[in-house]
Amino acid sequence: MKHLKVRNIRRMVTQEASIVDEDASLLKVAEAIVEDPKTRAVYVLDKKKKLVGIIPVIELVQYLYYENIPQEYVLYRFPLLLSTEPKAKDIMLPPVWVKDDEDITSAFVKMFKNNLKELPVVDDKMHVIGDLNILELIKVWIEVNKHAH
Repeated sequence: MKHLKVRNIRRMVTQEASIVDEDASLLKVAEAIVEDPKTRAVYVLDKKKKLVGIIPVIELVQYLYYENIPQEYVLYRFPLLLSTEPKAKDIMLPPVWVKDDEDITSAFVKMFKNNLKELPVVDDKMHVIGDLNILELIKVWIEVNKHAH
């Protein structure tokens, strides 16, 4: 498993990434996240369908339940715009991604460095072509090790 590439794994796992338009409401973002129980993030696309941001599930929960979360646990990275209805682009984090030809070590570095449990796989034009989810990576390990014994 040492020299695995992203392309080798993503073909074994979910092909459909959870995506929303940058102007999507928080309701639409929440719906996109819960559509697939394995989803740990939703990816934000601009009008040209290019990746412009990522919204991890924990980040979304911060906004949905801001009144219920004690201040010392709030992870806000930017101010919540209470005077307006926030859109996906208002709460997204800068995008983090992997490409098919990257090795799996690079994907893990990006996940751990950015505290993410899921990464979009993009092509050269920054279009989301797949998804790499930490739970699915565990599934791949199980499959490889089942067949090794």
